[in-house]
This record gives sequence, C-alpha cells and structure tokens, in this order.
Amino acid sequence: MRKKITISLILSILLTVLFVPTALGKEQEDVRIRVRYPRLFNEQTRFEGYGEITLFNQDELFYLDNVLNLRISTYYTANFYLTDSSRAVYGPYYLLLDSLYYSFDEANDQAKELEEILGSRFYPYLTDEGYFLAAGNFKDRSTASNLRMEIEDRGYEAEIVNGDFKNIIAYNSYNEPVFMYEKDLPIFFSSYNIDERYEMIKVDNRAYRGRMKLNLMDKRLLTINYVELENYLYGVVPNEIPASWGIEALKAQAAAARTYAVSCINNRQIYDMEDNQNSQVYMGYDYEKPSTNRAVDETKGEKIYYDGELIQAFYHSTSGGSTENSENVWYEALPYLRGVDDEFSNNSGSPHTYWQTTFYKEDIVRNLNLDGNNVNELYGIEIKEVSENNRVLECIFLTDKGEISYKKENLRLLLGLKSSWFTIENRDVFYFVNEYLPANENKVFPSRGVIDLITENKDITDYENVVVGSIRDSYLITSKSTNKLSGNSLAFISSKGVSVLDTNSEQYNFEGRGWGHGIGMSQYGAKQMAEEGYTYDEILKHYYTGVTIK
Repeated sequence: MRKKITISLILSILLTVLFVPTALGKEQEDVRIRVRYPRLFNEQTRFEGYGEITLFNQDELFYLDNVLNLRISTYYTANFYLTDSSRAVYGPYYLLLDSLYYSFDEANDQAKELEEILGSRFYPYLTDEGYFLAAGNFKDRSTASNLRMEIEDRGYEAEIVNGDFKNIIAYNSYNEPVFMYEKDLPIFFSSYNIDERYEMIKVDNRAYRGRMKLNLMDKRLLTINYVELENYLYGVVPNEIPASWGIEALKAQAAAARTYAVSCINNRQIYDMEDNQNSQVYMGYDYEKPSTNRAVDETKGEKIYYDGELIQAFYHSTSGGSTENSENVWYEALPYLRGVDDEFSNNSGSPHTYWQTTFYKEDIVRNLNLDGNNVNELYGIEIKEVSENNRVLECIFLTDKGEISYKKENLRLLLGLKSSWFTIENRDVFYFVNEYLPANENKVFPSRGVIDLITENKDITDYENVVVGSIRDSYLITSKSTNKLSGNSLAFISSKGVSVLDTNSEQYNFEGRGWGHGIGMSQYGAKQMAEEGYTYDEILKHYYTGVTIK
C-alpha cells in the first residue's frame, strides 16, 4: 500500500509541474492530434525519450527504457508486419501466468525473478483486471508449448493465449518485449525534457511536446499526441505560414489556427485533428521558430468570435483578388465567411496569384472514371455557372455518356486545380443543328454524320435538334462535293468575321487565379497587410466579417 501511495504522490507532483494553470485558474486546453508522419507502416511505431520513457496509467506511473518499439500483437519478421503468418519470426502467441499483481513495479520485480529462475524473458501484461506476467511472442501455438512444458516442470501454471490484434507490445532496443497491455486501456507515453522543462517524446525520430497514446482501429495503430493548445500552435504556425513574414501576419495566423483547433475539439472522437492538410500542418517541436512562438505567446488564448460564438476560422494561401462566400465552395452560408475584395493578396507578390495548367483529354477521362464515372470519350468541358466572386460553381463534362456535372469545390478536387477561379480554353467542341442524323438519347452528336450548322455558342432558337460533340470525322456538304472534316483546323464565317478553329485538340488549358478554397483569410493577403502597417486584429476583421477577437 505504501508503494502505491508514494507513486500517486509522485504523479500528483509531476502533473502539477507539467500542467501549469492559466491566469484564470483553469487548466490549459489539450488537443489530440493524430500523428501520421512518417508512418510508412501503421502497425508499429518507435518512441524515444529524453531519458527513461514514462508510462501513465490512471493514478500510476512507471518507467521503461529510453527507446521503445511499439507494435500490435500480430505477425512480424524481425522488423515488419506480415499478412502471411508462415513467414513470421514473431507472432501473437504468448504464455500467461495466473498470478495477479496490482502495480507495474510488483509485476516487473516478479518477472525478473522468474527470468533468473527459468532463463526465459517475462514481462508485465496489463489488463482491465490488473497486471499478469506474460512470456514470449511466438508465431504459433506449438512453439509456445515448448516453453509452457518447461515452466510447468518447474511448478508454475501457464496458459497459451492468441492475442492477435488484441494487445499492444513494447519492445526495447534489443527487440525484447518489456511490457504489454490490452489495446483499449488508457496508457500514455512521454518523458521529461529538462532543457524545455516540459514533457516531450520523439515519435519515429520527430520530437513532440506532450504525451502519446496509441489506439488500435481497423487493424491500424494510431499514434495520438495529447498536447496543450498553445504548445500545439508552436508546431503549427511555422508550417502554415513562413516564419520570416511580419509579426502581425504571424499573430493573425496564430489566432486563426487557435480558433480552428478549438472548434475541432470533439470528445466523441478518438482524436480532434490530423497533422496534415486535412486539418492543420503540425510538425512538432523540431520545426518551431522563435518568431512564430512569439506570435503564439503574444496572442495567448485569443480566439475569433461572431455573435459570441467561436467561428470556423478557415484560411488559404492566395485569394487571387477576392475571397469567396462559404456557400459557394461548400454548402453552408456562414455570416462571417463572406467574400471580400482582396487587393492585398494581389499586391503581395504571391507566386500563385496567376496560374496555368494543361490536361490531356485522357487524363481527364481517367480522373472522371476514378471518381466513379464510366466514360470513354470526352468532347469538351463547359463552365455553366460562376459566382459573383469569380469562382466556378458548376462545370459540365460533355462525354459519350452524356453531360456529367461537377459543382463547387468538387471540380477543383477532381482535377487537382489550385483554385476554382479559372477559365478553360479548348476548341474541340461545338453546338450543332442536325436535321438528318438525330442525336442519341444522351444528346450527343454521332461521330459520323452531316453537319448543317455549327456555332460556338447557344445563340440559336431550335433547341430540339441541338447536340454537342466533336466535329472530327464528320462530313461537310458544299455545292461542289461532300468533304470529310479530317484536318487539324477549320475556318468558318460568322458575324465576327473569319475564324480558324482547332478541330483536333487533345489538350484543355486551365488559366486561373489563387491557391486554395478561397474561404476566410488569405495568408499572402495577411502578409501584405502586415507590411502596410495593419495590426493582426485588423487583418482578421478584414477577412472574417463582423467578428471580435478576445
């Protein structure tokens, strides 16, 4: 009993040091970040401490080596997860002794005694009942039975258990198991960095403030960083905005990132955010910069509100000249996410203010099919509707399967465009009036037919016979002969004069402005505003309509 009281007292003192109350007397907010980088193999991860690694288990803490390799209990070669158990060196089978212990230290002491007696390695195994002793990480039951017979010959009883995907095992740097626990238990890993006077740990060679917890979901090992909000921002701001920019721009970014993070906290989920562009780019302690840490400190606790409620503080790189209304990119109209004129972004020198990219027809067809369409031919792309802030609201793909519509942000994501502010140039599609060969049920002109009228627009009155398609391999009837249109260009006379059009284009040229969804704060715009002498709260109030910062 004295040992447990002593451990609880040490834990209480340590937590008091690590979690300093704010000026308001409340504990600082924690956020939970799923750490993906550089997770090539989601079944294992490597922890390295600043000294011994501390494990927290409710009211208990204990210490292990300074390097731990954590794995799901399943099949492995010496280093890597296997789906073919026949090739395994290690596996999920272990021996379980029936004695129950109530602390790690008690179980670990007994494991060392047994190791001296039997010559085999034992380690503490934590379940929701308490600690047991386990031995081995065998690939099959028959291999485990050899050690079982040896143990029983010495008067101990042991059970062979298959813990496939049921446990998480910690190995030391010699690849020896030192601790195992049931996958759903709240075990946290950390260590103490004396230089920073804060708990920190390295995950796959990258350092993070706070603690790490492992969750097993869909047979994947999720590494989740529990970190105090302000320390999380230290690792976010320099990865979302250049640390060399003006301090007022950095402070605006810090306040926006803090607001976004708090709005994402959801205790019904096992983590709040990811460490990448799906949430905010978070790269931990190694990427912190003095200027961005200063920006976080000088805005400590400040968040953005509209009508007393926390906003969703979206931001993007470059607006291209105006930001956008939220409903024109997604679907909900939010009063503080209104499009605003943004000459600051245009004057910022952003390399993304103007952009151009070209797609081959086959690439667009492939992307359409990867998104669940079944297309063989693309005749053209038509922009159907544009917002008051210049972004495309609907685009039509003219295909052999009919018209396929993509709206709002979906088109940008389909093709990987920098923004939805763009125009398209291609000349391999026309509107036809055809009296002799009717269109098919999808209103697509036959690949071989007789063309009676060609126009570049819909300035025609007989819509019943209007179809859309390519004019290549069609026929043109003149007073002298019937000619197949097989060349690479076509000249025709219209009210505008003589036009020469490309009839054999395999490319679609997109010319656009800006980078990102265009909602909320433009980061390059914030940079320019800071250079022009605006303060961070003025920057935020320019991009978020009707807000207060407190």
